[in-house]
Amino acid sequence: MATSTGEADRDLLVRFLEECFGCAQACQECAVVCWTAASALSPEARNRLDVRCAEICERTARLLSRQNSGDGAALRIQLEVCAETCRVTADNTFRPGRMEHRSAQQAASCRRCEVSCRRVLGLLTSEVTA
Repeated sequence: MATSTGEADRDLLVRFLEECFGCAQACQECAVVCWTAASALSPEARNRLDVRCAEICERTARLLSRQNSGDGAALRIQLEVCAETCRVTADNTFRPGRMEHRSAQQAASCRRCEVSCRRVLGLLTSEVTA
């Protein structure tokens, strides 16, 4: 249990990184499965959304993990993009022909990442207004 604001913030950031990298992995795995199942001549737009979500989540986590005193506005924009991409990906996960169990896991991972992004955004916003 966190005993100070700094420790609570650190715990929040660690949780964010876990959720973000977890989402990236889940989306990448789904993209590979969908790509394998789809015809190489007609790849699904859904598959591209999986790849885009994986790339954005990974980029956001890497950016935040090495963020020192850099551009807070750019970081907030990246977090907003990540949260929205995760929301859209989760909303579009269940499609006919997709493996339901894997899709449910991916959607849950995307939702957790979206929530984590919004929590970190809240933390950054409160730091700016403090």
